[in-house]
Amino acid sequence: MTVQGSETSKARILVLHTPDAPELEVLKKLPKDAHIVGVGRTLEDLSGLSDIDWQSVNVLLNCGSPVKRNLQTLWPHLPNLQWLHSTAAGVEHILFPDLVDGPVTLTNAKGNFSHSLAEYTLAACNWFAKNLPRLRAQQKAKEWIPFDVEELRGKTLGVVGYGDIGQSAARIARAFKMNIIALRRREELSQQEEAEGLKVYKPDRLNELMADSDYVVMALPYTPDTHHFVNAAAINSMRPNGVLINVGRGKTLEETALVKALQQKRIKGAALDVTEVEPLPKDSPLYELDNVLLSPHCADRTAEFQFEALDQFLGILDKFIKGEALYNIVDKKSGY
Repeated sequence: MTVQGSETSKARILVLHTPDAPELEVLKKLPKDAHIVGVGRTLEDLSGLSDIDWQSVNVLLNCGSPVKRNLQTLWPHLPNLQWLHSTAAGVEHILFPDLVDGPVTLTNAKGNFSHSLAEYTLAACNWFAKNLPRLRAQQKAKEWIPFDVEELRGKTLGVVGYGDIGQSAARIARAFKMNIIALRRREELSQQEEAEGLKVYKPDRLNELMADSDYVVMALPYTPDTHHFVNAAAINSMRPNGVLINVGRGKTLEETALVKALQQKRIKGAALDVTEVEPLPKDSPLYELDNVLLSPHCADRTAEFQFEALDQFLGILDKFIKGEALYNIVDKKSGY
């Protein structure tokens, strides 16, 4: 894309991305008060910028997931930075002390991936309810053997992490006439949640929620407080017919405990879009388990998601230029 420049722009943007990425076409819709100073991923990529260019940057647009050490290398060159936006929802990979403790506002792509992950959640529920692997195996074997399947109607979906993704999953689940229970820090209900009859569990009641659910979807961000939040005790609290679905972060789940429960058939199954280590090592037993639906962290990887993420940035940018309050602000201390 062509780099624009204007000394009088209210937003002078440094874009951390590959310069020929097709989604950057969205930035051609920048308002007249916003201009791009440079595009690149590393300090070496941006070596053509002058000291004046670096000093003029007040907006940093982080596309994709560069490692935090890359940001730390760039940070001393950005003395007038006011706002950093990440086109990812999770920000644990970019947080470092100077960002967390400093005055720069951090926003993220909350909401941009919620519907696709909610669709995946319900697809996973149906995968186990209708026993789709058996259907496919019988088809391949040319067998006609009727068997009983389950409805999702009347089943309980427990949502661990009732943020934007969890709420989106709940909305779709209600269309299947599922009951919704949720875990979050705040117990108070909004007027809509009261009307929906939402039952809320505080974090110290996790095991109780797990025991009360037929399906559990994890939609947690990763922070020091959520590391292995769903642990062996929580997994062992699940019903024998329980299914665990993780669309949040792999490290929020004690994976070895899950594998053990799956191997021993203590729960019905698991659907994992995320794992503790990514890519998942080839020697992981998760690959071999018939009661696991495994996807390589791509449940939200639609053809449009990167374009939509930049459209979302433009919406927040409009607030920045007008001097209005930004939305999708991240609590840097909490990590989400």
